Amino acid sequence: MVVEHPFSINNPSGDAIRGDLRYSDDPGAKPLVLICHGFTAHKDWGSFPYFGRKLAGDGFATIVFNFSHNGIGPNSTAFTEYEKFSRNTPGKELEDVQALLDAISNGKIGRGVVDASRIGMAGHSRGGGISILSAARDSRVRSIVAWSTVATFLRFTEHQREEWERTGYLPLRYGSARTLLRYDVSVLRDLEVNKDQYDLHKGALRLSVPALYVHGGADVIVRPEEAEGLYKSTTGARSQFALIEGAGHMYGAMHPFRETNPMIEQLLELTANWFHQTL
Repeated sequence: MVVEHPFSINNPSGDAIRGDLRYSDDPGAKPLVLICHGFTAHKDWGSFPYFGRKLAGDGFATIVFNFSHNGIGPNSTAFTEYEKFSRNTPGKELEDVQALLDAISNGKIGRGVVDASRIGMAGHSRGGGISILSAARDSRVRSIVAWSTVATFLRFTEHQREEWERTGYLPLRYGSARTLLRYDVSVLRDLEVNKDQYDLHKGALRLSVPALYVHGGADVIVRPEEAEGLYKSTTGARSQFALIEGAGHMYGAMHPFRETNPMIEQLLELTANWFHQTL
C-alpha cells in the first residue's frame, strides 16, 4: 500500500514549498525520487500524482512538489499567486530544490522512510533543466532522469523580448489565447545576468552522476534535438538517450488525469529501471 503525506516547508527566502511524500508501507528506508514539474504545471497537474504513486509502488519514496513561485497557492490547483509567478526564475527554483535537499538530509522530511544517501531527481521540460543544474551543483543528487527537457531557459523570440522591454512585462499565452499569467522584466534581467550559471549544456558537461534523457519523438513543443544535444554534452558521466516514438511533450497525459497509456508506462518503466540501477 502506498502512503501519502502532504508537507510544507519554507526555503531560505521564506517562501512556501508544498509537496507530497509517497512511499510503500513496507519497512526500511527507501531511495528517493524528487520529481520537478515543468513550466505552468504543478504537483497535482495531470499525471504527476500518478508518477509519484507508481514509482512509490516500485520501491522508491517520491516527492512531487510545487515550486514556490509557480503561481499555485495553498489548498488549490488553480493559479492565484500571479505576482509570485511574474518573478519566478531558474534561480528561485534551484533555491527550492536546495531547501528540499536540506530538509531531507536533516530528517525534517522523510525521517525513517527516505535513505538520504540515495536521492535521484526526475524533471519534466523546464523541471528537467532544473534537475540537471541541481545535480551539477549538489553531490547529494546521485542520479537524474530528464523527461522532455529543455536545453535552454532563454526561449523567447526577438519580438517577445522587444515587447517585454517596452511594456515591462511579457504576457503568457496558450496558443493564441492570453492568460492572466505574465513575466516581469526582472525575469529577463535575471536570465541575462545569470546566462552562464543557467547554461544547461555547461551543466550537463559538469555532471558526474548518471543521467538518462527521455524524449517524445513527436514532441513539437521541445524538440528531441534539445535533449539529444544535452546527452552529447554529458561526457563526464554515464548517460543514455531514449526516444519514445509517437509521444508528444506530455506523453499523452491530460488534465484532469483519467487513465494511463502505453507511452506513460514506457516512460515510467525507463525511469524506474534507471533509478534501480543507479541509486
